[in-house]
Amino acid sequence: MKAGWGFIISGIIIIAIGLVWLFFGMSAPDIGQGITTTVSLPQVLPTSAPPTTVPVTMALMGTAVVTESTTPSADAAKLHFLDLAFGAGNPYLERWGETQNNGRIVISMVGNRDADAMAVQTALQEFNSLSRTNQISTQVKQGSATGDIVIKFVTGDGMSAIPLNTSESLTNKEFVQGGRSVAKVTLGTIYVNNDLKGDERSHVILRSLFYELGLVGTTDLYPDSLFYSGTDSTKTLSLIDREAIRLLYGTSLKPGMTANEVRGLLFVR
Repeated sequence: MKAGWGFIISGIIIIAIGLVWLFFGMSAPDIGQGITTTVSLPQVLPTSAPPTTVPVTMALMGTAVVTESTTPSADAAKLHFLDLAFGAGNPYLERWGETQNNGRIVISMVGNRDADAMAVQTALQEFNSLSRTNQISTQVKQGSATGDIVIKFVTGDGMSAIPLNTSESLTNKEFVQGGRSVAKVTLGTIYVNNDLKGDERSHVILRSLFYELGLVGTTDLYPDSLFYSGTDSTKTLSLIDREAIRLLYGTSLKPGMTANEVRGLLFVR
């Protein structure tokens, strides 16, 4: 009888062990699906990130200047163009006529360095890609004064001996930087101070060349512009400069137009 009870108890223990293993020992791959568990994590304070907007620098007198990072809007480009075309007090649009020399302009240089010619050639290629009327020969004549626009290099002391014709509205400009004359622009001829070096030299050459092409004004808003009114050694056209040239040498505008006529065509008040 005792042996019988022993077998029964042993059977119960075995069954109990089996049930425990069945419910708690088996792997269950689907367990936990659809269950949301909340875990407490240490709080992380946000760190400051750099701004993603276009930076605007305030000048000392409260005039905002803009640093370009994207293509300028059409309205901004039009206003910039008006500053460059008429901002110097020009009553009329000064631009080479598309019928002059069949729209082809030749540049020559006298007394230049190789780097000067390379800088001019690069600028001319960019101009040609923007202009829909006139084209400039990228074969700059060196050592010759027979071009439509001649760039001559003279000593700093010799700059004072170059007269400006006060009867000319467009090409009657002296550029001064640091209290010294760095360039003089006359009709068909540009005189550059040969004492200039580096980026300043390239900037003065290109600024004078584009002045001769009709971009006679300046801008107070865009420090990266070739035509910035402040101290500048920029030697490339900015994005908004390029748009201004597109407008100036596009097919809609003609030399001799007044500022009001140009504003009407561009729908600018």
